[in-house]
Amino acid sequence: MKSKEKENIYSLKGFDKVFNFTLKQTFKNKAYIVSLVMFILIMTLMGPIQYFSMKSGMDAGNSMESDVIDKPVLEKLIIYDGTNLSLDNRNLKLKDIGLEKIDTEIITAFAGEADPGSSEKAAGLGKKDVLVEIGIEPEGYMVSVIKSDDSEVPVKEIDSIASHISGRVNDIKIEISGVAEDDVKLIQNGVYTKGPVSEEDYRVETSSVMSNNKMRSLLLIYSILIMIVSTMSASYIIASVTEEKTSKLVEGLLVSVRPMALLMGKICGMLVYIITVLVCGFIGSQISRIVMKSVMGIDITTGEAQFDFSMLFKFGIRGLIIILFAIIIAYLAFGGLSGMMGSACTKTEDVQAASGTVMMVVMGGYLASSVVSGINTDIVVTIATLVPPLSFYTAPVYYLAGRISLPFVALAMAIQILIVLTIMIVCAKTYRKLILNDSSKPKLVEILRALKG
Repeated sequence: MKSKEKENIYSLKGFDKVFNFTLKQTFKNKAYIVSLVMFILIMTLMGPIQYFSMKSGMDAGNSMESDVIDKPVLEKLIIYDGTNLSLDNRNLKLKDIGLEKIDTEIITAFAGEADPGSSEKAAGLGKKDVLVEIGIEPEGYMVSVIKSDDSEVPVKEIDSIASHISGRVNDIKIEISGVAEDDVKLIQNGVYTKGPVSEEDYRVETSSVMSNNKMRSLLLIYSILIMIVSTMSASYIIASVTEEKTSKLVEGLLVSVRPMALLMGKICGMLVYIITVLVCGFIGSQISRIVMKSVMGIDITTGEAQFDFSMLFKFGIRGLIIILFAIIIAYLAFGGLSGMMGSACTKTEDVQAASGTVMMVVMGGYLASSVVSGINTDIVVTIATLVPPLSFYTAPVYYLAGRISLPFVALAMAIQILIVLTIMIVCAKTYRKLILNDSSKPKLVEILRALKG
């Protein structure tokens, strides 16, 4: 008699059963439901949280730099006006720095009168008195603050008074000059000199190429996205494969389901869950942005530090297709690796070691992408675009940022697809042997041995 026909190692018979079962189990699992809800809440609340945290930080910084005096030690303020600005309590706006209740005396110098001198002006100042002398010199207006030798007024308080009055003198001077407000802003802005600019920087600024800072932000967002996709899938796939193997359930499954279908059903079923998480997260981020903008009048996407999830969707249909395609390719690569590592486990204690191996590859690509994001040389961009696992993080971002052309990113994705196919071929050749293997050494070498056999 002839022996049975050799099993097709690439067969996907039973894929639909495993896919449907994985999908149902995933959405029934309380841990995954909680993860989905938490991710949606995080993406929805991230905008307001970042905005108010940034605002509170700015307010704290402004309060530290503010001239406002909460509890002034000063009891009497004497202002000697030697200018032609007609200074008074109204235009000096002393209440803006908390001095509205302080005894204030303004002495105006009249034309033809001799200047009594600073010493004579300061004579008789008490411990809690301050004299502000405002005059005109060849260089411009001058503001001096004089206190007694035994003054109890803090230096910070004196500095606040000097800063405020100097600012008001400057503003009053501009107001009476009749210069338009726009011209005043232009004058006060001064002259800005960028200094030497390299040819590469000039090309970036004068073309559609994204600036380095924006590209790093985009790379950070995309890398985190790949991290989320990879870590969520790796833990589930490895744990699921190991559980079926250790419980001997897999022996029954292989009667009606081919090994390759068993693995791919898990990977694709988990992919649907992850896509659901990302879509819901994106919707949450958009709800956050719309509410902040329409209700509070705040556009949270304008800040540089804002983690704007929608940034990935601002490159048109072609850019969106490339992003989604790149995410799926990366997921299949790391998911296939997770399946192989899970099949090499012999007990539940091995799951941590297998997950660690997959995460080492994932983290290696993430960290490498963080390093190369600040290097914009042709050789580094080429290597980062073409060499996996780094290319899974960088290739689509480099294209969207204008660093590489469409044919180049197509070449990078072609290489990634070859990597995924190679992983799948290795899976097909080793998965059945490994999931039925009770070896006591669940190491990477077991995969290589199974592949060789």
